[in-house]
Amino acid sequence: MPGKGEEKSVINPDILSYDLDGTLVDSIPDITLSMNMTLKEKSLPPISQEQMKTFVGNGIPAMVERALKVSLAEIHAPNTFETLYQEILDRYKQIYQEHCTDETRLYTGAKEIVTHFSYKIQVLITNKAESMTRKILNYFGLENAFSVIVGGDTLPEKKPNPAVIAYIYKKTALQRTLCHIGDSPIDIETALASNCTAIAVSWGYSSRQALINAHPHYIIDHFNELKEIIA
Repeated sequence: MPGKGEEKSVINPDILSYDLDGTLVDSIPDITLSMNMTLKEKSLPPISQEQMKTFVGNGIPAMVERALKVSLAEIHAPNTFETLYQEILDRYKQIYQEHCTDETRLYTGAKEIVTHFSYKIQVLITNKAESMTRKILNYFGLENAFSVIVGGDTLPEKKPNPAVIAYIYKKTALQRTLCHIGDSPIDIETALASNCTAIAVSWGYSSRQALINAHPHYIIDHFNELKEIIA
């Protein structure tokens, strides 16, 4: 894995695949806001943005479960989790659907790099619900940039299950080479499980050490570095 400042080899994948949260967009402000609005309706303690960064990545149900458990622990009421979970989950989805573009922003260079690689097949794979994903992409004028969009509820499986990449190959009628770009060990695992190139971005919600431990082929600190890696 090349380090910062070292020469990078050039790869030429047929398909570029991107994660969304923590890779193309910083969505934590709206995720946290929506979670705390949901918790407040039940007079439960709020969650911080730093805490939420550690909860995302495995889809909305897992994220809400983690947040609710932490909130309940604050008031020493863990036994109420089973009673509240489904209601909190459903309500969070409603609130976040309304607020998912309030403070969410594109990372520097995100739109430019997608435009730069428009000569390639580009797809998006996220564990966020597809309807919310499409709303965010549409808000930033990016929905039409991707040939395939896979959300956490598009298929029975989600990242890092190899079935997700298999679905991409089926939809694009290509099964040659794919490079996946994301900010989490889950993204790296998604790529490696299907023998794809894994590029980790350092500006997302995982620590650099967590990324290193997941063994991506590359770690980048800015989108422009993709131009040095991908032909």
